Amino acid sequence: MTQTASASETHLTNPGFESGDLSGWTTTGTAFDKAVTDDPGWGWGCCFNHEGTYHLWGFAAGGDAPTGTITSEPFTLTGTGMVSALISGGRNENDLYAALTTLDGTVLHKATGTEDEAYRRVTWDAREHLGEQLRITAVDRATGGWGHINLDDIRVGIDQPPSPEVEGLAAYWDFTEGQGAATTERVSQAADPISYVFNDAVYKPDSDPLWGTKSEDDGVLSGALLFDGYSTWVTRAAAQTQLPTDGMTVEGWVAPRAFEWGDDGKPSAIVNQQDKGARRGFSLGVGRHGVWEFGVGTGDTWYETKVPKTAALAAGKWAHLAAVFAPSQGTIRLYLNGEQVAQTAIPTTARLAKADVPLIIGRHNQPTIINGTFAVNMFNGLIDQVKVHTSPLDPAAVAAGHQRDMQTFASGSIPQARMAMDRSRYDGDRYRPSYHFTAPNHWMNEPHAPIQVKDKYHLFYQHNSHGPYWHNIGWGHAVSEDLVHWRDLPPALTPTADSVAPDGVWSGDSTLDENGVPVLLFTAGNDSQRPNQATGLARPVDPSDPDLVEWKMHPTLVTSQTADLDVGAGRKVRYGDFRDPFVWKEGDTWFQLMGSGVQTTSGTDIGGTALLYTSKNLTDWTYSGPLMVGDVAAHPKTGQVWELPTFLPIGKDAQGRQRRALLVNPAFPAGPGEYSSKYVYYWVGTWDAQARRWTPDTTEPRLMDYGDHFTGPSGTVDDKGRSLVFSIAQDRRTERAHYDAGWAHNAGLPIELSMRSDGDLGFRPVEEVSRLHAGEPLLNITEPTSVNDANTRLANVKGDMLHIKLTLERGSADTFGLDVLRSPGDEERTRLFYDAPAGQLGVDRTRSGNNSSAEPNFGIHKGPLTLSNGNLTLDVFLDRSMIEAYANSHKSITTRAYPFRQDSLGLRLFGDGSVVKSITVWKMGKLTD
Repeated sequence: MTQTASASETHLTNPGFESGDLSGWTTTGTAFDKAVTDDPGWGWGCCFNHEGTYHLWGFAAGGDAPTGTITSEPFTLTGTGMVSALISGGRNENDLYAALTTLDGTVLHKATGTEDEAYRRVTWDAREHLGEQLRITAVDRATGGWGHINLDDIRVGIDQPPSPEVEGLAAYWDFTEGQGAATTERVSQAADPISYVFNDAVYKPDSDPLWGTKSEDDGVLSGALLFDGYSTWVTRAAAQTQLPTDGMTVEGWVAPRAFEWGDDGKPSAIVNQQDKGARRGFSLGVGRHGVWEFGVGTGDTWYETKVPKTAALAAGKWAHLAAVFAPSQGTIRLYLNGEQVAQTAIPTTARLAKADVPLIIGRHNQPTIINGTFAVNMFNGLIDQVKVHTSPLDPAAVAAGHQRDMQTFASGSIPQARMAMDRSRYDGDRYRPSYHFTAPNHWMNEPHAPIQVKDKYHLFYQHNSHGPYWHNIGWGHAVSEDLVHWRDLPPALTPTADSVAPDGVWSGDSTLDENGVPVLLFTAGNDSQRPNQATGLARPVDPSDPDLVEWKMHPTLVTSQTADLDVGAGRKVRYGDFRDPFVWKEGDTWFQLMGSGVQTTSGTDIGGTALLYTSKNLTDWTYSGPLMVGDVAAHPKTGQVWELPTFLPIGKDAQGRQRRALLVNPAFPAGPGEYSSKYVYYWVGTWDAQARRWTPDTTEPRLMDYGDHFTGPSGTVDDKGRSLVFSIAQDRRTERAHYDAGWAHNAGLPIELSMRSDGDLGFRPVEEVSRLHAGEPLLNITEPTSVNDANTRLANVKGDMLHIKLTLERGSADTFGLDVLRSPGDEERTRLFYDAPAGQLGVDRTRSGNNSSAEPNFGIHKGPLTLSNGNLTLDVFLDRSMIEAYANSHKSITTRAYPFRQDSLGLRLFGDGSVVKSITVWKMGKLTD
């Protein structure tokens, strides 16, 4: 084994210029005269980061113009046989460099600067010259800008030689740590920081970046780093890695969880150190639909190579990528799992021009910013075994390296990429609901397409797996046996190349086909068409799978909007708005509603509409006309467009006519934005399927929920004959809060629709919510009592995951109700109230606390409600920031609160003169229990 020499054994005179002069060195020319300095910085920047007091700053000798050389006295190479030095200054490998030479001047190794005054250490392996006499020489033949070289702290025989695994590598990250917020680069043994949103968490306790599971069977891929798609990346300072200019290879194993949109034509970076605008650096990344690419900048040109679609990456699967920059052979070559899949010709004179930006794994050097907050062009999934070779590997070497990795796998085949989204990363988040359905990670908006298949309920939802913002939308998927406990499944549908939905899979519905097999109908996004919205269809790959995990899109669209649809005399359809199919079957006919809008022929908006189609086979549809058209002039909050039309039976009237409720989500493409995503309006009426005729009781729209967080309805009829509705509860937080929290939005509790005796729509949470009760009630008052006595018993009941069932008799009170999320001194609280003189149910959030909310002032929201024999019955559900209150099974309030205080957990009744007829409080469990 090679013995390590101490610094005193190197016998190199004045190796760090600590004499304050050039003792031990010989010069020619004037480039290094009076260049020894103790300056810590260069005047227009900071800092050299040199060792000791003195160093050799070439610019101090007279700027960039002087030329010359400086040569050390001879020394005998001893110790480890490694020689290293701190080098900085201009970049010119021919005329400006420091070198290790023989006594006759033969250059054994050399390095130039990086056009940066800050030193970085360069290490040369000279073990084959152990025992020989050598010299260090610095050469400056450059006279233009950056025409100087800097030198300090030469070490002979001290640095350890590279281990065999890093020979020929400029950098290597094997991600073996399995924990922590740093990863060791194996060549330099330096720890590089891992950025991650919860390293310094805002709304929960700090936690480490995500790591893959450790398994010996996975060989070199055991315990990879999991990049969450928006907040995870590894950074290495610009000068820390010395990249070769005349050829290199970049390789690594990746398992993408999903693919980004590719904003501004930029790939999701796997590893890059690039400034493409300046045509400098390199980038290995993956674009939309898994097509990956490699680019190299020479300063004059950016050379880029993409793989064909046949070599695109598959989501959820490991792949070994290698990108070879080989100017000596005039090519850039790309390899997938050891086999060449792409090649581009380049000039043999091409040389890498290093970009003076950090080397980053998982994040683009120059990302596009969404909503002023989120950097996109980021990798989502597992990365491991990232290597930057100092030479272009030939095909045999790439194949051999891939085979060596394959031999580490227990089965001899590429292991499974295990990266299911883990809900536990949010443990301790004070605002994230625990028993209302949420996406396992990141963004969701409306849940949709609920369907019961045999003994399971399936729920789908709009999901961005890359981060907590709207973009890259596909269908998330969960399954339940009781509507309140849910199990996460892989995404059901994602934007797919060469499909009907390459650019987005937006909301839709589900039904059973003629064989009882479930079918999904979705809004297919295709930006190459106008409108870019149409109806696509998907079927399960394996209908016998009880979880229905895999789905396959039908190759053609099933309904498309045309500009000449008949929506009435003097009117035209709002062309381009055509989305959110709702589907049901009666007899042998399927009916489909599509959300859209109607205008006058001159372009004035009349109102939203639900366009009706019929079919005998689910793939061929016939247009019937508008089911109903709104009146946006008379009712501005109902929107110019209706989204998510939901049309469900609620019973039969005394004449035996089928009664239905039409629910819509208003949209405002022409403004104002203040009404967007806040309301669900409904109409109740009679439906004649044979005549295709809907007759609402009144054209006056009615509001279901008096908060402003209940929206996005979808529905189904289950095997109990219940009409069930799901909704999205917007959280209305700032984009910064979404970033810091790592998630956005959640569903409301599923509700059951009914027809009231007065013919109006009634609704309440499904009875299964009682299965969320955790143990016996915390309080149970069943006899009439005063508000004061009830409050005495409520004083010790605290929590933000509660179900409160409450009946209050008005008595002589004008205003009465319940405060929730109340602090002991009443500094914070959310007030659910009934205003008897006005006949209104409301919520007062003026003291709720709006930590992280996008709304500066919460205010008061209310709407009409008639008491039942003088009684108000409330079903109240508290779930962290989520508050739902259902009143007399007729109206509801869905709202949010973001208390600043940790002790805002109390309950208190109010309303002198009212009587508490009953109140029961339960603690609630989690939806995943």
